[in-house]
Amino acid sequence: MKRQEVYDNWKDKNRQIDTRRSFTDEVMDRVYQYQQDRSRRFFKFRWLMDLILEHPLGQAVFVVIGAITGLIRVAFVVCVFLGT
Repeated sequence: MKRQEVYDNWKDKNRQIDTRRSFTDEVMDRVYQYQQDRSRRFFKFRWLMDLILEHPLGQAVFVVIGAITGLIRVAFVVCVFLGT
């Protein structure tokens, strides 16, 4: 029982950490700023994608790029199999 009391006293003494009064406000401000910066970056990308995909020409370009990429991959696989 004595060991438990010593441990509890040590735990209570070490639990008390001194911080500035504005510490939590600074941390929350940084968290908020991080979230704002992150959403701004994503928003710009999202806005660009929405702008491109609104137009039929933008959609057609994406389909053509996908088709060309697929054909290149198929040609690469065929070359690898025939080359071995």
